[in-house]
Amino acid sequence: MLLAKGGMNGPDDTRTGGGEVPRVERGVSVTRYLKLLAFAAVLAVAATACAGGGPAEEPTGPPPEEVPRGGTFRGALLGDVSAAFDPQKEYYSVTWEFYRCCLLRTLLTYNGKPADQDGNVPQPDLATAMPEVSSDGLTWTFTLKSGIRYAPPLQDVEVTAQDIVRALEREACEECALNGYSFYYSVIEGFDEFSEGKADSISGVSTPDDHTLVVKTSEPAGWLPYLFSMPATAPIPPNPGDPDARLGVAEGHDRDYGRFLVASGPYMFEGSENLDFSVAPKDQTPVSGYEPGQHIILVRNPSYDPATDGARGPAYVDRMEISIGGDNNDLYNKVQAGELDMVLDGIVPPNLLRQYKTDPNLQQYLHINPTDGVRYLAFNLAVPPFDDVHVRKAVNLAIDKDGMRRLRGGPDAGVIAGHIVPDGLLNNLLLGYDPYETPNSQGDINAAMEEMEQSKYDSNGDGVCDDPVCENILAITDEADPYPGQAALIQDNIEPLGLTLDVKSFERTTMYNKCNDPSVHMAICLAPGWLKDFSDAYTFMPPLFGSESLFPSCCNYSLVGASHEYLKKYDYTVTEVPSVDEELAACAPKTGDERVQCYADLDRLLMEEVVPWVPYIFDNNIDLTSTRVVNYSYAIADGLAALDWIAVAEEA
Repeated sequence: MLLAKGGMNGPDDTRTGGGEVPRVERGVSVTRYLKLLAFAAVLAVAATACAGGGPAEEPTGPPPEEVPRGGTFRGALLGDVSAAFDPQKEYYSVTWEFYRCCLLRTLLTYNGKPADQDGNVPQPDLATAMPEVSSDGLTWTFTLKSGIRYAPPLQDVEVTAQDIVRALEREACEECALNGYSFYYSVIEGFDEFSEGKADSISGVSTPDDHTLVVKTSEPAGWLPYLFSMPATAPIPPNPGDPDARLGVAEGHDRDYGRFLVASGPYMFEGSENLDFSVAPKDQTPVSGYEPGQHIILVRNPSYDPATDGARGPAYVDRMEISIGGDNNDLYNKVQAGELDMVLDGIVPPNLLRQYKTDPNLQQYLHINPTDGVRYLAFNLAVPPFDDVHVRKAVNLAIDKDGMRRLRGGPDAGVIAGHIVPDGLLNNLLLGYDPYETPNSQGDINAAMEEMEQSKYDSNGDGVCDDPVCENILAITDEADPYPGQAALIQDNIEPLGLTLDVKSFERTTMYNKCNDPSVHMAICLAPGWLKDFSDAYTFMPPLFGSESLFPSCCNYSLVGASHEYLKKYDYTVTEVPSVDEELAACAPKTGDERVQCYADLDRLLMEEVVPWVPYIFDNNIDLTSTRVVNYSYAIADGLAALDWIAVAEEA
């Protein structure tokens, strides 16, 4: 899913002042927005100032008992949220952070901290504990806490299990959840049938009582708990003025529910108390706290009881005022001047990044943290010479990963990647693992040539490919910086192996489409990136290496698992490629440590035996805060600053 902030938008686009890459409609999409699009240019200027990257920083600020409460956080967004705050439609990290920190409670949630502080670990929120799962892995039972009530005007309405069923039914509604992520919930028994109008209810969901939700899946699904941390499952209250309204207060708001959202978290939209659900939806007046394209204003929810919430941060500030729109550089100048506290979706200008890195008095206001995103080169295993695993291994050994990173801005851009799944999603089981490690991560042409000697395309065993298939290899890349420079470096790295590239550059969306389309016969895709949708390695495995993710789905660019019939359909002469479908199926039902270990083992197998990629960097996120911000934490779950941990001092 594309994320916000200057970095890798799965596809490497931005939600921040840049264009959007259309979301691929499939089980796991790359369309959650990150913010690194122009980030490369920023870091290229600033990287000489000081080295960065590495592990996440500790939350910054005074001891908890000294953190000031109250005050107003003043933020800015370059662009509006993607779907007007509708939780069934929003597929944008900025909005997801507003939901997590502030507006919506879900059965499970995250603590708003980095990965090494359990920031990727689901925590009970509305649920009393993690769900119980049956021995066959098909039935999951959640128990809800009692006495949790909605924000005004529904402060007398308790959150119940039926409210979550209501949310699931709305997610199954095609019009209500347009461009959302309902595909994730197809694993729930009867979800698709209800969505298609073939059933009157979702058969796999039941509520034995107000505080019990039972979910049955059509197959073992160890990732199911994560689905109930996503905003689409946040409870939707019934409409007291129309008890028969199946979608409760969301009834009649297929296109604008976000402006009629009734909060369950620590904050609510300003003016929420004035919502009047006793009149017809068309006659209802939306909240004043969200004016599309202009501002977002959050105030405290008087119904919220922190004693019922052991997951979120302390929600220090009383009020959040977020402006929408403006020029990136101007907004950051306002942060420096203390007129704003943070730009939530911006790109730190290079002069400020350099200044804040080198000035000891400002360094505490610069926050660099790892994301759960990776950038890589993708081989097409059905196109010679990359049908030969020795050629793929040789390229892994030849690539100057440090040089690739320097072109992205140096160590601040991220840490060198030696495998596929970011370490935070694997509990650091593969921390430091790199089967193709080279001195200083700068490539080792001698080791690469030794590997090439074993290839069928090196007939005389001199470490240089001498087959015509190694000439003018079709390579697809992004036309925007830094990719042309990276393509040139890659060519320089692999030319001693006898490999030459025919590089074709395209606008980003076109580039991704061509890398995904097997009829193009792309041999290597030079510019992809991927970011998690939720905090589980599942979001890196089936969508990238499962046969179900082959075109016309997305995003198995390497054609791992393609059948002979599939390859023949697209006119490939190669008749067989490796598959990991069995391994994916084995990991899917597992839970807990066993699940993490399974995906770590699969990561190793992919890197050592299948070799579909050259992963080269795990991305970083950069925030700049004003001197008014005296407490900061980074929410790895959303890849953004955790607003429930932000505290401000009225006098800097």
